[in-house]
Amino acid sequence: MTSLSDFKEKYQQHLTILNYAAGTVQGHLFFLNRFFKYLSEINISELAAVTKDVVSDYQAHLYEELNKKGQPNGVSYQNNNLKTVKSFFRFLAENNYIISDPSKDIAYAKKPKRLPRSILSGPEAKKVIHAPDTKSALGYRYRTILEVLYSSGIRRQEVINLQLTDVDHTEGFVRINSGKGDKDRVVPIGKIACRYLENYVKAVRPMLIRDPYNNHLFLSLRGGRLSKNVLWEIVKRCTKKTRIKKNISPHTFRHTCATLMLRNKANIRHIQELLGHASLDSTQVYAHVSITDLKEVHSKCHPREKDRE
Repeated sequence: MTSLSDFKEKYQQHLTILNYAAGTVQGHLFFLNRFFKYLSEINISELAAVTKDVVSDYQAHLYEELNKKGQPNGVSYQNNNLKTVKSFFRFLAENNYIISDPSKDIAYAKKPKRLPRSILSGPEAKKVIHAPDTKSALGYRYRTILEVLYSSGIRRQEVINLQLTDVDHTEGFVRINSGKGDKDRVVPIGKIACRYLENYVKAVRPMLIRDPYNNHLFLSLRGGRLSKNVLWEIVKRCTKKTRIKKNISPHTFRHTCATLMLRNKANIRHIQELLGHASLDSTQVYAHVSITDLKEVHSKCHPREKDRE
């Protein structure tokens, strides 16, 4: 007889061979262990005992389960669990460890379409970006980071991972290496962001560097790579100075960049390329956020808008 746990190491090796990032592999193993725990609770330890009904019941379990906060699991969390289970059984079936895949016809839960929150207006974004005191080295670093976030729409981790050689402030491009989905892309940055980048690299970064072999673009006070928390704190600190009553994070600049570019008639496929979305569906949400044009058309074309009362 063959136990499910015997195949966990084989599955891990499979993901590693496919060049999945270490964090992604660990995520798969985490969700797989959760599935194994569920099977143990219902007294299933053998591969052959897992049927379509068992996988379907597990999906229902994920839906009904309460998390540590006493709240139902979100749809994304449910689907991520199921995605690992389906991936695991697909691997088993494709390698002839099982005759058929019991998870094959199990559909994912439909995700509710949620609009990005806390999008800044143009003037609000400008206020936050202008908040740092650029007379100090740290203030200039803050300003440069905010300019890059807003101009390029890149993710927080992508900013942190930037190397000196990834930035061409003369031509106005930034190279993103191993972004989400382990994909590389090149994105444009504006002339103002380029000017700040050039000055930062030439005059400010040398004041922060301690290890000459450290090629990260943005450095911490100790001369190392920035942490996610530091980037978050920079945005919060600068926002606080503006007294803008919105919950703003580094990702807010990504949402704001995409939304305001759409309002200024950018093609949605260009936005998709800029943001590095694998699917246009991920980008399409910004079309719903960009209501300015719809309001203008509504005002011009709705018959009630022409009534004078």
